[in-house]
Amino acid sequence: MSPGSGEAQCVEAFKRMLYGMQNVRRRIVEGLLRGSTVDEAHIRALDEALQELTDSRTTGEMRHISTPSADFPINIRDEIRGLRKDCEFLHRLSDSGTGTIENKLERLQLETILAPYHPNGSDKFHEELLNAEQFLMGFVDSDETGIKPLLVTDWDGTMKDYCSQYATNLQPVYSAVVMGRFAELFTRATAVLTAGPLRGPGILDLTALPINGPVLFSGSWGREWWLRGRRVVHDDGISEQGFDAIGRLSDEMTDLLEDGVFSQFALVGSGVQRKVDRLTLGVQTVFGHVPLELVVRYIEAVKERIHRVDPNNT
Repeated sequence: MSPGSGEAQCVEAFKRMLYGMQNVRRRIVEGLLRGSTVDEAHIRALDEALQELTDSRTTGEMRHISTPSADFPINIRDEIRGLRKDCEFLHRLSDSGTGTIENKLERLQLETILAPYHPNGSDKFHEELLNAEQFLMGFVDSDETGIKPLLVTDWDGTMKDYCSQYATNLQPVYSAVVMGRFAELFTRATAVLTAGPLRGPGILDLTALPINGPVLFSGSWGREWWLRGRRVVHDDGISEQGFDAIGRLSDEMTDLLEDGVFSQFALVGSGVQRKVDRLTLGVQTVFGHVPLELVVRYIEAVKERIHRVDPNNT
C-alpha cells in the first residue's frame, strides 16, 4: 500500500463489489436487447459503484487492496474508465426519449463518449472508427443477399480494452448492447473465442451479455463452449490421468491462494486459470508491483505443489 493511503479494501470485498456490479450490467443489457427501458435503480447502482471505486481507497488509478498478510496496490484504470463510460452512456440513454435502441444510440452519439479515452487522441479514434465501420459494412451488405455471415471475435482488446487483472476484466454495458444488436441483425452466428476459461472466473463471469443470448461463448482456445445453457467440452487427446492431474493441481493452487502470503496472486495478471487441458498462472503485473522476493517464493511454492501431484515429472 502506498504511504499515506491509510486504508485498504480486502480482496474478497473488492471482487464481490465488482461482480455484483457486473450482474447489474447484465440485467441492463438483457432488458435493452428485449426493447425495455433501463431501470433507474440500475443506473444508480452503477453510479454508486463508480463512487466506491474512486473513494479514498483509490489513489489516482491504484486501488489499495488488503489480504490477511499484506496490503498491495492494483491498477484499476480499466475498471474505472469502463464504469465512467457506462454511467455517461446510461444517463444519456435515459434522456434520449422513445424509439428503438438503434435510434437511441444514434441520438446519444456514443462516439463522443468514447473518443476522449483514446490514448492517441480523438482524431485517431475517429480514424479507427471509420476503418471499423468500413470493415463491418461487409457484414451489413452481406445481409442484403439473404445469407448472413458468421462472426468470430476475441475478448481482450476486441470486445473491450485490456485490463491489468483478468479477474476483474469486466465488459461495459455499451459494448455488450452494440455487439448484441449487431449479432442479432447482421450475422448468422456470432461467437467469442478466448484462451481463458468459461468460468472460474472466465468469460461467462466477465461479459455483460446474457450468456444464453445472441452471442456464443468459447473458452480454452475452443475446447469448451457454452451452448443452449450447458457446457460442452472437447477433450480429444487428453488422457484420464491428465484430467486427474490438472484437477489435483487446481485444488493445490486453490489451497495455496487461500494462504494469506500468496492470496494477492489471484489478482495478478491472469491469476490462476483452470482451462480444459492446462493451468496458467500470472506472477507479475505489467507495472511490476509484486516484490521480486515474493514472486520467487510463489514460483517455488508452485513448483512444490506440482511435485506433489507429479513427483516423477511424467
